[in-house]
Amino acid sequence: MTTLAALNEDQLETLALFLEDQAEINEGLDFFTLHGFLTANAVGPKPLAWEEILAFTFNGKPQWASSEQQEAISLLIATLQKEIIELVESGQTFPVPCDLNVEADEDDEAAPLESWAIGFMLLTLEQTDHWYGEHEENAAELLFPVLYASGLNAEDEAFSDIDDDEKLSKQVCASIPDNIVDLFLMYHGE
Repeated sequence: MTTLAALNEDQLETLALFLEDQAEINEGLDFFTLHGFLTANAVGPKPLAWEEILAFTFNGKPQWASSEQQEAISLLIATLQKEIIELVESGQTFPVPCDLNVEADEDDEAAPLESWAIGFMLLTLEQTDHWYGEHEENAAELLFPVLYASGLNAEDEAFSDIDDDEKLSKQVCASIPDNIVDLFLMYHGE
C-alpha cells in the first residue's frame, strides 16, 4: 500500500548533500525546501510535469558529474515524490520531516520547518489562481500555518503577533500536518 520509508538513510544523505552543493552553485532547493515543494506538488490542484520539478529543484540545470549521477539523483527525487504522494493519499496525519517549530538554532540558522514551508509556498505562489481560485477562503485558512512558518510575511502584524507568543507559534505550526491532508482532500476529494 505505501512505501513509507522509500528512501533509506544513505539515500537521504546522498540526496541532501547533492542538493546542498547545487543550492550553493545555482541557488537551488535544499532537502527540506525540496520536500516542502514536492509535498505541495502532491497536494495541490495542478501537479507539475517532471521537467518542471527538476527545473524548480535546481533553479535551472544542475551540474551533473556524470550521467550515472544524473540518473541516481533523479531516481531519488522521483522516489521521494512517490513516497510523499502515498503518504498524502493515505489520509493519515502527514509526517512533516522536521520539528514543528520556527525557532532558529544556536547558529541563527533558519529552522528546517521554515525551509520546508518556503518550498511548499513556492508552488502555491507560482500557481496562485489554481490554489485559491474556487477555494479561496478555505485555501487561505489551510495555508495560513504554512505561510506563517515560511516567514515570507514576517512583517505582517498578524504573523509578528504569533511570533511574540511562543505557545501560539507552536500551536499554529502543529496544525500543518493535518492541514496538508485537508488541502489534499479539498483539491482531490470526491
